Amino acid sequence: MFDINAKLGHWPYRPVRGIEALLRAMDAYGIERAAVSSLSAVHFLNPQDGNDELFRLVAARRDRMVPLAVINARFTGWQDDLAACRVEHGVKGVVLHPNYHGFSLDDPLLGELMSEAARGAFPVCVQVGLDDVRRQFRDARVEDVLPEAVGDFARAHPDVNIIALGLKFGQPERTGDPLPDNLFFDTSNYERMDEIEAAVERFGAEKLLFGTNFPLFMPLANVDKVRKADIAESARQAISAGNAARLLTV
Repeated sequence: MFDINAKLGHWPYRPVRGIEALLRAMDAYGIERAAVSSLSAVHFLNPQDGNDELFRLVAARRDRMVPLAVINARFTGWQDDLAACRVEHGVKGVVLHPNYHGFSLDDPLLGELMSEAARGAFPVCVQVGLDDVRRQFRDARVEDVLPEAVGDFARAHPDVNIIALGLKFGQPERTGDPLPDNLFFDTSNYERMDEIEAAVERFGAEKLLFGTNFPLFMPLANVDKVRKADIAESARQAISAGNAARLLTV
């Protein structure tokens, strides 16, 4: 299996597990590789500080972990940060947190970043949400990115593969019909066993990617959703690992 949605770092509202716990979970549940981004970068003033922390954490385990860079296109100097992430650390994609970093997906400042993504042929992940808003502190509540905004974003940038992380069941439908050719989504926030089957029937297995949202969610629940889904084995393999490997070109 290939987890498209794992994170390492700090979370300000509760303790979270680190790299050793991630590796133990991967070994226990048959997850060969994980695409990891910085959880610290969500709240750091400069996300690159979180990216650098992540690169140090995973340096000795690049056989198992594929780093992604958190980029805030509203932060001065992000171009240099992205270049360093790509050239020096070989990141395979970027992660955007519009709701935490205070921008919308139709912000003109994203144009340059998306042009870079098109030229470099790397995917852009949009983290729709992290923690369930019902568990957040009232004075620090961060609402999820709307599915409609993700759909519009994908249509505005047809030359870039967009991976929506954290959509709930029924929300891919809200991105617009038909689902854009360049839009994909992970399984991390699907809650019931039969939701995988419904998504495969509606969108095709090539649109879904296995994701856990570690360490904020429990990996085993997401593993079982895919392993126990009543779908063709070819579909299971595509969701489990093949789609992620193809989109990240690893």
